[in-house]
Amino acid sequence: MGRIGLGLAAIGLAVAGAAVAQGVPGLSPRLPYAATAPDDALSLGGARVLPGDDAGFAERLRAEKARVAASQPYEVHPAIWKISDADTTIYLFGTVHSLPPGFRWRNPGLEGVIVRADTLLLESTEEEDQSKDFMGGLPTDASLPPLIERVSHRSRSQLAEMQGALPPELVAQMDKMPSWVAAMGIGYIKDLVAGDMPSQGADDWLEKQFRATGRPVEAIEDSNQVMRNIGEVPEAAQRLMLEAAILSPARTHDDLDAAAHAFARGEVGDDSPLFIQANAFDPDGAMADPLLAERNAAWVVSLIDRLKTRRGTTLFAAGAGHFVGPGSVIDLLGKRGLKVERVQ
Repeated sequence: MGRIGLGLAAIGLAVAGAAVAQGVPGLSPRLPYAATAPDDALSLGGARVLPGDDAGFAERLRAEKARVAASQPYEVHPAIWKISDADTTIYLFGTVHSLPPGFRWRNPGLEGVIVRADTLLLESTEEEDQSKDFMGGLPTDASLPPLIERVSHRSRSQLAEMQGALPPELVAQMDKMPSWVAAMGIGYIKDLVAGDMPSQGADDWLEKQFRATGRPVEAIEDSNQVMRNIGEVPEAAQRLMLEAAILSPARTHDDLDAAAHAFARGEVGDDSPLFIQANAFDPDGAMADPLLAERNAAWVVSLIDRLKTRRGTTLFAAGAGHFVGPGSVIDLLGKRGLKVERVQ
C-alpha cells in the first residue's frame, strides 16, 4: 500500500499502543518507543539499571535482534531501477516501511545511489505527517453502529473476544472509527499479539540521512487527499474489509518477515511477497483504486513531468508493492514508452 500504509499503520499502532499502555493482557512486547533512553538510564558499578518494564523490553529487543540476524544469512541487494534523459536521472527504490529490529537492507550499490542523489522524493515526509492529520477528511461518524453490529454473526464471537481484552474506552473509540480504519487497527493489534516488534523503516532512515546532509526531501502526493479518497469507498466494502481483518489467521514470524526478506533480496517477480494481494485485506476489491491504481497512475505522471522539467538526480523511494506486478509504477512507465532500467 505504500507509505500511506505507514499512516494506516500509525492509526493501528496508536490503537495498539493505547492498549499496551493500559496493560491489556497478551499485548507483548511493548512498542520500541517505550524504552528508557540511554542517557536516562541509571548505572550502578558500571551496570545499567532499568525499570522492570524497560528491562523486560530490552531483553525482548535483544532476543528479537538475534532472531532477525540469524534469519539473514545472505548478502542484501534490494531492487533499484532508473529512468533518465540528457540532464535528469530518477532512481526508483521500493521500500518496506516498518522493518524488524536490526534488519539489514543497505549495500554499496544502494549507498552509491544515496550519495549521488540531489533530492529525495517520498510518498510523504515526516514533516508533512506531523503537520497533517492522517484522519483528515474522515471524521468519526456517530451514526455508525458499533463494530459488533457491522459484521456478520460468523465473526462476532471473535470480535467480542478481542474487545473483551481491551479497555472499554478503547472499544468505544474504535466503535466510532470508519470501518476500514478499525480494520487496520485490528490487524495491527493481532500482529502485535503474534509477536511483531515494529521498527524504523527504510523511508525513515533515508529521510533522516538526506536532511542531515542538507539535501531536500519532497512528497510526491498529498496524504490527506489519499485518505479522503479511501474514505469514499462504500460502507459495504469497508465492512467486508473489517470482517476479513477479524477472521484472518494469526501471522507467524515467517509471515510477518516475508516481505522484508524479499525486499532485501531484490525479489520482485510475480511470486514475490511484495506483490500486494488486495483481496487479502479487501475481499470486494473496492480499495484497490484509491490505495494502488490511482496513486500509481498519478505518480507516473509526476515522475514523467519531473524528468522533463527538473535537472539532477532524484531518489524516489516508495512502498515496494507499488513497483511489483501489472499496473505497477514500473509497468506503467514502460507502457508510456520510457526505458526503465533495473540497475540492481
